[in-house]
Amino acid sequence: MRLKTRLALVVVLFMSAFVVCHSLLQLLGVAERADAENDGALPWVLTLLPDRSPPVARDEAEALERLVHLVRGIDGIRHVRIELHAADGRLLAQAPSRARAVPGWLYRWLAKPQPPVRKEVQGPGGRAVAYFLVTPSTGDELAEIWEDFIRNTLLVMGLSLAAMALIVGSTFRALKPLDRIRDALQALGDGRRGARLPAFHNPEVDGIAQSFNRMAAALEAAQAQRQTLLRRLVDSDENTRRTVAHDLHDELSPYLVALQPLARTLDMQCATRPDLADIGGTARTLIAHQSRILATLRNILTGLHPPDLETLGLREALARMAAQAPAAGEGPPALVRLHADGDWQGFGPTLDVSIYRMVQECLTNARRHGRPGRIDITFDTDARLDDGRPALRITVANDGVRPGTGTAPAGLGSLGMRDRCIALGGSFQGGPAGASGGSWRVEICLPLDADHPPSKP
Repeated sequence: MRLKTRLALVVVLFMSAFVVCHSLLQLLGVAERADAENDGALPWVLTLLPDRSPPVARDEAEALERLVHLVRGIDGIRHVRIELHAADGRLLAQAPSRARAVPGWLYRWLAKPQPPVRKEVQGPGGRAVAYFLVTPSTGDELAEIWEDFIRNTLLVMGLSLAAMALIVGSTFRALKPLDRIRDALQALGDGRRGARLPAFHNPEVDGIAQSFNRMAAALEAAQAQRQTLLRRLVDSDENTRRTVAHDLHDELSPYLVALQPLARTLDMQCATRPDLADIGGTARTLIAHQSRILATLRNILTGLHPPDLETLGLREALARMAAQAPAAGEGPPALVRLHADGDWQGFGPTLDVSIYRMVQECLTNARRHGRPGRIDITFDTDARLDDGRPALRITVANDGVRPGTGTAPAGLGSLGMRDRCIALGGSFQGGPAGASGGSWRVEICLPLDADHPPSKP
């Protein structure tokens, strides 16, 4: 459950509890209030009711008529019920004529029936002509209290709803920037270094946004510095490899090649002269060692700087790599398909050698650890980086199991490929693919202008 929802529920529950408690407190005081009103009204009413017939009445009938008129005139009386009876017990009039409506459960809970109080009325001759029965009426007070309770409860509920809406709305508005902050953190975690937060016009949240922006700027600067240093290391490493390869090829290789015919000549002469037979075995061993040294030197030269890049270009060099059988220890052969649309042949010296080495690393890892049946290498020259720059996206996918972290002849693992991508201003992602995660997919995205790095700081 999200924080906004939890806070809204807390506010709703608190305001609901407030309304319920307010209502209960009102109901708890109803009985005491009703008893106080009734006890105060009864003596007052008994005092006001006459105990003699009106002096102007000429006879008993007229006296009863005037008493009936008196009772009907106080029909709106509250807290008591007045009945006028003739001397023989006949009911002549009552006030109020109709009881006020009270919920039955409330009346049964709080009403306390009390006996009526009788007051005699004497006629002109001093004989009782009628009597009043005055009964305390809890229903009147309960009806008033119930109406007040409904009115107050509705008022409190309305105010509570307004306060709840105001609090929830203010809380939601105050927490709204959290979504932007979460998205910015996610973007920063995904490597989008330009992620920034705007001003929210909220002092507390603006402080967080400013701290985040300073942190993002510092990370961006550190990442740029790291990229610059890695780029220098990559360039230095490639230059060193290229220089060493050229030195070995130009300085050492000619002498090793020149020794071969000399050793063969020595072997042939030893074969024609019996006195040199013991030297012939040494000459043949020397020839074998020279052949092994030359083969090893070719492998070293290929690892230092792939000669196919200079003789064939990147596209044909990759095609030849895909067609080659796996080396010893790299597992069974797999079908390697190269999907390279367009008429490109290369992207620049630094980018070409980096692409060649990383594709080589991906193939080696897949063959050695995944043992796939098929490997697909896809080149997309229409890709874009997050900042909109044109980029090359290389996808290497296989249907094998998850690979380990082996190293290719170039000495690059997943970490090395990631660092090389960062140095070139690109990105690297590798992980399981598909719903079951049984295959492996590597995606490399490199800017097409990687051979033109920014100026040194």
